[in-house]
Amino acid sequence: MSGGRLTEYPFGWVIGVTMQKLMIDLETKSDVDITKAGVYRYADSPYFDILLFAYSVDDAPVQVVDLACGERLPEEILNALTDDRIQKHAFNASFERVCLSVWLRRNYPEHFVSYGSPEDACGNYLSPKAWRCTMVAAAYLGLPLSLASVGAVLQLQQQKMSDGKALIRYFCVPYDHVNGIPVFHAPADAPEKWNVFQAYNQRDVETEQAIEQKIARFPVPEFVWREYDLDQSINDRGVQLDLQLVQQAIRMDSLTKDKLLHQLKDLTDLDNPNSVQQMKQWLAEHGLELESLGKKEVQEQLKNASPDLRTVLLLRQQVSKSSVKKYQAMQNAVCSDGRARGMFQFYGANRTGREAGRIIQLQNLPQNHLPDLEDARKLVKSGDLEAVELLYEDVPDTLSQLIRTAFVPKPGYKFLVADFSAIEARVIAWLAGETWRMQAFAEGKDIYCASASKIFGVPVVKHGINGHLRQKGKVAELACIAEGQLVLTDHGLIPIEKVTTDDLLWDGEQWVHHEGVIYKGKREVITYEGLTATPDHLVWIEGQSRPIQFGIAASCGSHLVQTGDGGKSIRLGENYQCGKTLEQNMEPLLCVDRMHRMQLEAVDATFQPYIRKIKWLSEMFSAQKNSALARKKTNRSKATLRKPKRCRIFQLRCKRDSVRFSFCDSGRFVSDKQVWHTRTGNGNRQDRRQWKLCSGKSQVCYSYRKQFEQADDRLNTIRPKLLALCVQYHYSKIIQRDDTRRNYSGCRKCRCGEKKMLETHSRTARLYDIQNAGRHHRFTVSGKLVHNCGYGGSVGAMKAMGGSEMSDAELKQIVTDWRTASPHIVQLWWDVENAAIKAVRDKTETETHGIHFSYESGFLFIKLLSGRRLAYVKPRIGENRFGGESVTYMGIGNQKKWERLETYSGKLVENIVQATARDLLFYSMQTLSQYFIVGHIHDEMIIECPKDIKLDEICQQMAITPDWAKGLLLRADGYECSF
Repeated sequence: MSGGRLTEYPFGWVIGVTMQKLMIDLETKSDVDITKAGVYRYADSPYFDILLFAYSVDDAPVQVVDLACGERLPEEILNALTDDRIQKHAFNASFERVCLSVWLRRNYPEHFVSYGSPEDACGNYLSPKAWRCTMVAAAYLGLPLSLASVGAVLQLQQQKMSDGKALIRYFCVPYDHVNGIPVFHAPADAPEKWNVFQAYNQRDVETEQAIEQKIARFPVPEFVWREYDLDQSINDRGVQLDLQLVQQAIRMDSLTKDKLLHQLKDLTDLDNPNSVQQMKQWLAEHGLELESLGKKEVQEQLKNASPDLRTVLLLRQQVSKSSVKKYQAMQNAVCSDGRARGMFQFYGANRTGREAGRIIQLQNLPQNHLPDLEDARKLVKSGDLEAVELLYEDVPDTLSQLIRTAFVPKPGYKFLVADFSAIEARVIAWLAGETWRMQAFAEGKDIYCASASKIFGVPVVKHGINGHLRQKGKVAELACIAEGQLVLTDHGLIPIEKVTTDDLLWDGEQWVHHEGVIYKGKREVITYEGLTATPDHLVWIEGQSRPIQFGIAASCGSHLVQTGDGGKSIRLGENYQCGKTLEQNMEPLLCVDRMHRMQLEAVDATFQPYIRKIKWLSEMFSAQKNSALARKKTNRSKATLRKPKRCRIFQLRCKRDSVRFSFCDSGRFVSDKQVWHTRTGNGNRQDRRQWKLCSGKSQVCYSYRKQFEQADDRLNTIRPKLLALCVQYHYSKIIQRDDTRRNYSGCRKCRCGEKKMLETHSRTARLYDIQNAGRHHRFTVSGKLVHNCGYGGSVGAMKAMGGSEMSDAELKQIVTDWRTASPHIVQLWWDVENAAIKAVRDKTETETHGIHFSYESGFLFIKLLSGRRLAYVKPRIGENRFGGESVTYMGIGNQKKWERLETYSGKLVENIVQATARDLLFYSMQTLSQYFIVGHIHDEMIIECPKDIKLDEICQQMAITPDWAKGLLLRADGYECSF
């Protein structure tokens, strides 16, 4: 490469002028899959090279250097790459920095400058101090983490070119291997594609420039860039892997699973025993029906399964062990020096700024509970599979527990692992001013014991007096912070036991959130109209607005409400208001709402025709009550007109516009501002669905109004079109109407028959329910609308945090008692939510508990006590899943789509607490940066240090609080190990 030609570029004006900023984008090639191995292993490959180098000096026009065709970088650019006085900018700058580090070492070693010491493994890369990542700047504002997504959200003119992926596959990925050497397409193989590839490279820099210009008003603070430098040095350093252990674990896992699959085939005669569908069918044929083969469900069935089924379940569980795949991830990521790098994504969780795990995912490693861990490790490392099988019956589980031991310090060093003690509990108590909690921390008490003591009013000592209550205190502590976690996805039809909080549920009107599935044990169930449930489960039936018990509905032969596939809203219940009362109370709420294809008196009437008698007229629909299907004959010409209370049209679309509306059923159109009586049959039920107007028109509806029982049998309906013009009463909320169809009761003989039939269709089954499915607390199962369980989120969170052995009532009481014992924390929730809502609604700045909320140019910013700001994009005041007023904002949902998300008091406080804990960890890591930090997990850091370093020194340093956290009591504990 160094012998290529130097092309003249129109940037010579830079000579003699100090360069300040260099924006870069690279197109590279390698035989390593970067998505599986990461950029460090990708660039470490001997077949790695840079093809195109696009750059811009101080926002000048972008230049592209075609390195693949022999062009050379200008000397000024080469010098700038290692000059810390010149800031280098790139989107996902770690990619450019790492790739250029390897490329310079190989092609221009005289230009490469190491920033690490000989003892520090991070010395193989360019210093990150002079690099600025546009992706981090976008993430700091709550924007997505991909260049194309940020460009789309910001609606840039210079969008990333969509054909880049195909070009990368063509030029950057080998299409063949000859004698083990990867073969790539050359530019000469497709000159037209290569020209487009150059334009693609140039456009990326232009898009990055546009992003920086767009968000320049909100710069990332310098102290956050210092945190970024620290993060990059940790990624550069990496951590040593015991490759012999990794390779032997992969070999043993493969051999063991092959053997287990053969055993399963012999026992079941299945073609693929690893197939969930085949295995479930086989188990059902042998008397064990399982909705899922998940770990918890299988563990539950193992307690009572027959010996044969137990053997099959155990084998299937071992075969499906997925955590051992981390050994393969280690082998994919390890560099030529035996270290795995790039395992942390700075600002990967951009709601709080926490790091995200990458590649091996250190944040999600299985725990080990083997009493003889070191012996088991030695056996696996030696490759003695027979001994491992003899001493450890479950080989996949043993390998899983040894994953952590694959990380080792380099020779002559050890690991010191230190973490904050109850960091989130300490932070929230400090923010809220919950003095008894802070006192418990000051006295060194066990916070779970202190919490249980406060809740139950008795002394609680771990392993001592009332020690059994500590677990309840622990559940309460852990649950309340994460109360009601929100996810927003829709994955189609899923068995109830497989439903997760990633799934949206259809409640008959809209997609709603929920708080997870609860296992309810085994009970007797019945099947009716395609639904299998317990007789006491609440369901909706046609003609009723309130749910009834499933068993009653089935025995009466009632039709269950069918909600379809989420395409249309349902209508529930009956209507009992007369026309006069309805008009008085609902007049400001009316909007266009026709019932298409519904004819007046199409089913029943109070008289027979003169020509012939209708013999098939059903008495079941006799017109004893007014309804849309059967009503008394009225003489509209004799009706006494009544002037309504609200009749004035306050505002029209344009001044002096005349509006024509129907005065009565047979009248012509008149221009009058008096509106009071309209024709019947226009759908004026009190709970009707009110549709939004077309684009460009105001929405209508004002508020929910109190409903009244019908006063008489007269029905005076009013035309909704008229009052839709009353701008004074417009309201954006949609009010759901109720259907007027009545449910038939069925005869006694029918009910008896249904009861006998249900008895033959009953069986025992494992039961599940879903908590808090939307504000109506209902969801759809088997096409039918059913009620859910739940207590406003608290019980679901408690179960998720370890309270699965307690009853719902017991957990509910613990939550109530916890909140009673922690009034300042509860107050913090409401204060934070109110401050956020006020800031968004009034577009102003508010403050509570030292936390500042401000609305600036389409962002809600929450400024923490550390000075860092959390950002929420395009905030609005909306309604959350609990039916309360809350802030909604744009963000990445669980399907990786940019969409509107909701939040609420507990979630806002959770973000603030976790973000504050994150800032404390970074502060501690910066004070300990003289040591070789190789990893960190939320509130824990891992240090590779010489063996003479004392653990107490690290823990004492971690317990020191920054100046902005005065009064916060921190404590760090830890241990040292050799793996």
